[in-house]
Parts: sequence; C-alpha cells; structure tokens
Amino acid sequence: PTKTGPASATDKGRKAAAMSEALSKAAAAYKDWTSLCVFDEKTNVVHSTVEADKNELKDFLTAFVDRSTTVGKGLTFAGDHYDVHRWTESLAYGRKGVPGDCQGICLHKVKSKNGDKYAVVTWGGLSTSARIIPELQEFCKNNVATLN
Repeated sequence: PTKTGPASATDKGRKAAAMSEALSKAAAAYKDWTSLCVFDEKTNVVHSTVEADKNELKDFLTAFVDRSTTVGKGLTFAGDHYDVHRWTESLAYGRKGVPGDCQGICLHKVKSKNGDKYAVVTWGGLSTSARIIPELQEFCKNNVATLN
C-alpha cells in the first residue's frame, strides 16, 4: 500500500533527521570549522550547526551569478558580514576582522543528484583558507553531492 498523509510526513521527517545526523557525524572530523550549514536550492536546510537565516541563504543562491556583485557585496552569515576576496563558479570565500583576529567563510555550490546544494563553513583562529577549503570540497564530494 502507498503511504499518504501523516505517515508520509513522518517518513520525510525521519529521512531528514537521518541525513542531518549523517552530515553531523561526517563534519565532526573537521575540528577547525566553527559553523556549517548545508542547504538546497530552495533554501531548505539539510543540516546546520547555527540558526540559518532564510534571507541570508536566499542571497547565497545568487552568489555564483556574477563575480563583481558577490565580491562587492560580500557574504552575510549568522548575522556576520564577511568580505569576499576569492570567487570561482563554485566557491566564494573571504574573511572578517583584522590579521591575527579574523574569521573566514567559504560558500561552496555542489551539483547533486537532485539539484544544486550549498555548504557554507566558517572558521577562526590560526586556520587558513588554504586548508579549510580543500576540507570543505572533500566533505561536499563525499557527503553533500550524494544527497537526494
């Protein structure tokens, strides 16, 4: 028999919780990440370690349309504004603060089975984008690109 109504909603809720838990376990390997948010092209959050603002996520959806706009505007996440200094068709990253006391951000657009997914990660301390970004790309390749 085909499930309809509340049973379907319950099944979807269980599936979403299982995906979030799997992403949480995978992300635990990356100790220097301050925050992580994974969401889809409709701004549905799949997993987040912070309260995700839908308006901020909507802005991320257009971050890869035009380099000049994104670099000029920067990225805002969890209420914090970051200057963007690097941009490609699938990565936008930058930082806020001053040398010795700054926090980085990277937004990564990932092609998945059922449409684009996005992952944004922040970090602080002595961590560098040269290390964090390859970690995020690896995490996304192994965990986000395979999401339904």
